[in-house]
Amino acid sequence: MPHHKESVAIAAPIESVFGAMTDLDRWKSWWPQIESVTLPDGWSVDGELACRVMGMDLDGAVTSYELNRQLGFETQLPAGGRVVQHFTFQTENDGTRLTAELDASGIAGMMFTRKRLLREMERLKANVENAQAG
Repeated sequence: MPHHKESVAIAAPIESVFGAMTDLDRWKSWWPQIESVTLPDGWSVDGELACRVMGMDLDGAVTSYELNRQLGFETQLPAGGRVVQHFTFQTENDGTRLTAELDASGIAGMMFTRKRLLREMERLKANVENAQAG
């Protein structure tokens, strides 16, 4: 299973970065291939997660949630494969160091690449920093 780990410094407090990542309405602005996401039980560990990504309906679960510290979830692809994502948040200078880990198996390994992870993190960084400036 390919494993990718990347981090980015974001010029915003942890609360703002974590808030953007847990606000499902904002996901499309930094994760454009996601068409919809639902969490029937909210952000609760082992709570159900359902999303539509690139025309595929994916079922999954929240794997970790600790306010302003960590967030994780996994999804199963209907064509085979699994995607596991984990994010950690740390204060760094006057901002936040966001670290993302991605494991993708099966066909997901070809779709969820390091390049895509970096692009999504840069979009999230821009989204949060623009919100801070505005």
